[in-house]
Amino acid sequence: MFKNLVANSPFIDIEFIKSAKNLKNSKSENVFDYYQLKSNTLSFSVDRDFIDYRITPYFSIDQIDELKIEEFNLDSLSYFQIKEFLNHHSFSSVEIRKSDITVYIQLPDNYDSYLNNLSKKNRHELKRKKRIFEDNFDHFSYEQSKNENIFNEFIKLHRESVGAKGKYMNKYVEKFYKSLFRQKKWAIHHIKHQDSMIAGAFVYESDQVMYLYNSCRDHNLDEFNTGTYLNDLLIQNSIKKSKSYFDFLKGEEKYKFNFGGEVHQLYDLKIKV
Repeated sequence: MFKNLVANSPFIDIEFIKSAKNLKNSKSENVFDYYQLKSNTLSFSVDRDFIDYRITPYFSIDQIDELKIEEFNLDSLSYFQIKEFLNHHSFSSVEIRKSDITVYIQLPDNYDSYLNNLSKKNRHELKRKKRIFEDNFDHFSYEQSKNENIFNEFIKLHRESVGAKGKYMNKYVEKFYKSLFRQKKWAIHHIKHQDSMIAGAFVYESDQVMYLYNSCRDHNLDEFNTGTYLNDLLIQNSIKKSKSYFDFLKGEEKYKFNFGGEVHQLYDLKIKV
């Protein structure tokens, strides 16, 4: 299961790594695109705040010697990846620490079954919130788009988010998102009302999994549950497309569990060669 979530994700694709170069100007030496080497310590090249899964690390003894690697400092790994890496080598010191989690849903064949799998409380609450939305928005549309005007509208709405989220979308992050958006399988799913986006989701769609990378909503409409309604539509859409999983990715937000999410524990790995 976890192997599928990692293998189908955009984060192990070299195009994602190339796009992430828009985010920073690192003086570290890049190694095989996915890694960086600084002071004989090897780590991943993309900051953990922008990536949810990692490529499974592998270095031969000859590569470790040639690159003069003395330490590995790797984050956001699934446990199966750590086992695969450690099975190939013996090291002087290994530290494995629980870190972030991602939250996913294993999807059934139909939406009714999905609802039945929710707890009674969560099912009732979802229906209540959807009813509030529908009672206040008679005419709205749910769309999936690769249009750059929609991208710009998403960025604008995201910048209007409250707190740290509103400060997240600086010009470098916007450039990173635009690079992703121009690649295949990335799209913006959104709800429109009166020709305005009231909730949006930046989504990557593989054959088996739909990944929710980021989202935003009009906070003036929070009482009408626009974010909840969009997430429900994303899950419905995933089921209609016969996806095996819906992945909320990193973060422990309560709403993910209200939708029936399960924990995928990630780990940080520190090694002294």
